[in-house]
Formats: sequence, structure tokens, C-alpha cells
Amino acid sequence: MAIGIITRLPEGVGAGQYDAVSEKLRIADDPPDGLIFHSAGELEGLFQIFNVWVSREHADRFTRERLQPARVAAMGEERAAAAEAGVIEISIHNYVIP
Repeated sequence: MAIGIITRLPEGVGAGQYDAVSEKLRIADDPPDGLIFHSAGELEGLFQIFNVWVSREHADRFTRERLQPARVAAMGEERAAAAEAGVIEISIHNYVIP
């Protein structure tokens, strides 16, 4: 079953840090296996990322193999550890790709 993951970055971590990490990830040029949809933007004063994945396993593999190394490369190990985000996982009942 597809899952949605909302990642709420902590206060003070925003578009600049997201862009730096995204530059390392190159998701548009090299999409991770299992990613259905990716978006990011600010909501209620916090920068948030919303991804839809084929499965939790795909999301976990991406986080472990690509996201964490990219965060450390872009922000440094100490800053990346300090910027731990809040994560909400939701079951996706339906999605449409036009």
C-alpha cells in the first residue's frame, strides 16, 4: 500500500537548507526507486516536505542510502543531527497521476 510522509522541518531550517540538500540528491534527474510524488513548501511558518511512496521500505531505503548522506554533505554532521524533523506517516487511500 502506498504511504504518504509529511516531514516538518524544525524552526530555522527552511528553503535554503532544503535546496542545498536537494542539489546533492538530484531527485528530478535521478528519482529514487518507489517515489510516486514529491513536493515541498512552507505551511504555517514551517518548511514541509510531502512525499508519496510505493511502500515504507522504499522510503526507508531512500532515507538511509541517499537522504542522510546528502544532509550531512550539505549541512555538516552536527547541523544535520540538530535539524531532526518531525515525521507524520499516512496511508494513502487513492492517488491519481494525470
